[in-house]
Amino acid sequence: MNNEEERAFLEAQLQWIKQRDAVLAQIEKKLYEMKHIAEQVAADETALLESQKHRLNERFLQLKDEVAELENQLRIFYN
Repeated sequence: MNNEEERAFLEAQLQWIKQRDAVLAQIEKKLYEMKHIAEQVAADETALLESQKHRLNERFLQLKDEVAELENQLRIFYN
């Protein structure tokens, strides 16, 4: 492998890492939001109205699905 090929390979690897890092950052953001929802429900369980609990649960499930989709993207990047 000559210097130009090695450089191209390393640049491709850097782009791959940047893409994975961006996906991981999105996952981290969603996990923190899920944590916040769980803490809110745990702290205010008796004070929350059923409609509020339902809304928070729906958002939590939505975030869970979004995290799963992002994890699938990581698998695609890896293969």
